[in-house]
Amino acid sequence: MQRQKAIHFDMTEGNIIKQLLIFSWPLLVGNIFQQLYNTVNAIILGNYIGSEALASVGVFNPINNLLLGLFTGISTGATVMVSQSFGAKNKQRLNQSVLVSIYLSIIGGILIGIIGVIVSKPLLQLIGTPDVIFPMALSYAQMMFVGMISMFFYNILAGVLRGMGDSVVPLLFLIFSNLVNGAALYFFVVVRGGGIRSAAYSTIIAEAIAGILTFIYLMRTQDKYGISIKGLKPDWSYAKELFRIGLPAGLQTSIFSVGFMLQQNLINQFGEVLIAAYTVVTRVDPFVTLPLNSFSIALTTFVGQNIGANKLERTEEGIKKTVILSQIIAFLLSLVLFIFGDKILALFSKDLAVVTTGTMILRTLSIGYVLVNNYFVLSGAVRGAGDSVAPLMASMICNVVIRVSLAYLLVYLTGDFRMIFVTIVIAWTLATIFMSVYYRKGMWKKKIRGLI
Repeated sequence: MQRQKAIHFDMTEGNIIKQLLIFSWPLLVGNIFQQLYNTVNAIILGNYIGSEALASVGVFNPINNLLLGLFTGISTGATVMVSQSFGAKNKQRLNQSVLVSIYLSIIGGILIGIIGVIVSKPLLQLIGTPDVIFPMALSYAQMMFVGMISMFFYNILAGVLRGMGDSVVPLLFLIFSNLVNGAALYFFVVVRGGGIRSAAYSTIIAEAIAGILTFIYLMRTQDKYGISIKGLKPDWSYAKELFRIGLPAGLQTSIFSVGFMLQQNLINQFGEVLIAAYTVVTRVDPFVTLPLNSFSIALTTFVGQNIGANKLERTEEGIKKTVILSQIIAFLLSLVLFIFGDKILALFSKDLAVVTTGTMILRTLSIGYVLVNNYFVLSGAVRGAGDSVAPLMASMICNVVIRVSLAYLLVYLTGDFRMIFVTIVIAWTLATIFMSVYYRKGMWKKKIRGLI
């Protein structure tokens, strides 16, 4: 690969911690700005439209997270293919990985958008959406599904750039799109007095801008990254490999969200205050999980590049150091939310009952954030080696089967909605134990053969 030196984040050489931190901070900031889409929406809707609008967005949140998780996972498949090709200096494979990823993002986004609009109503009925907010929730959900192609397109292209070691450019476009989202939302809701559909319009416009800008940048800077896809026809055999790696990763995150979606039915049974409180919590708690996700994504690229370069010892050293660093950060951020959670939640709602209930939920989950750290980080590590099945199994067993069944059982026995959130902590702990044992036993190394 003749233009290798032009790529600034070759992670196969140099100080591991320094490289992981340099690569991770744009991911972290980017993830925070991705979350700000929903956070800004919640603050403005909660303060200018009311708790019903906040609850309506909250009902759709598990569905949105499910799809976002699927998109992010498939983009992880693109990241792994690109990073391994880069580490192995295989230009043909790199070009096809990039090209096929672009095609799949467009096709997949259109299909999911069409299907989503059709199933919005029965899906909201399935999770027990209260009648008082159902029309508002349905309107918001259908508009968000229309814009799914924008979300998918950006996430795939961002995954491609990350695989080639560039986590800064996707961040810059994401920051810009967030500014657009905030300005559009303020204009539509505050200035024009628009309803909940205005929040969907703003998000769709902003995400479309992020995807288009990223695509234009990638096309105009092919030489910088050592790729050449202009005039190249896609080899669809690479799509199979992308889905082999990315689909289990996407399903893992989506199944994680399925657990929340199934539990949303339980939450909905306790009324609008709990729905609104949980909606606010879901806008705050990602600021703890996002750093963990950022390290996980960075580690996927790190492991992919170093396995491609046949540097297993360096790979294992990087995984160990990332686990330690992320654990420290998880503890500190969890402590902040535990102590100052009530003051943070008060920014979202003037309803004292919503803030009080949300604070209780947030403090319960704060314990789980520290426990779930290794699950996130080690999942990213083994995915970099091309192993997406183990994290998928951990998510399916712990975060769906055990968590949901235990939540329904405990709520049935006690009638206490707090049991819903206690079971989340239990599930996270079990998932971490599963991934820790899997990694220490070295089972993930079996996936390396044939990838380099």
